[in-house]
Amino acid sequence: MIFSRAAEYAIQAMLYLAKWHETHPEERYLQTREIAEAQEIPYYFLAKIVQDLTRFELLTSAKGPQGGIALARSPEEIRILDIIAAVDSTQYLSRCVIGYPECTPETPCPLHYDWQKIKTQIFHIIEHVTLADLIKDAQFQNGRLVAPLTFGVVSVELGESSGKS
Repeated sequence: MIFSRAAEYAIQAMLYLAKWHETHPEERYLQTREIAEAQEIPYYFLAKIVQDLTRFELLTSAKGPQGGIALARSPEEIRILDIIAAVDSTQYLSRCVIGYPECTPETPCPLHYDWQKIKTQIFHIIEHVTLADLIKDAQFQNGRLVAPLTFGVVSVELGESSGKS
């Protein structure tokens, strides 16, 4: 688990919402409860996450019988980094992977340098990958979004090959 539970749920909900709007363009809003049930996310936890996503202008909400939540921007404009920053922070990128309180180049833990490389790649991916990238060719299966069974579906240049097609 790289991200917090809140960040994971936020990403899942945003992916679900983006794909749902792609397949139901005539319907503007979706109920938070429907997303919570489909993604098996505790409703009250998701409701709090939705507040954070709305405050960061990633979601818009409307009250009333036809209300619910909707993406505030197109899926092409919402990066995974934006979602994580709305509910969490990117502080996990600066913490020691094995939990030491101080882990710097001057006082590195045994995994420090390897983790630095991995963190750089993770940050590069979440900074450049959008909801549109992740929902492309993905399908709903038992309420969850499932990517095609191929390697390298999301390709982000990291200076070396990122997978096989």
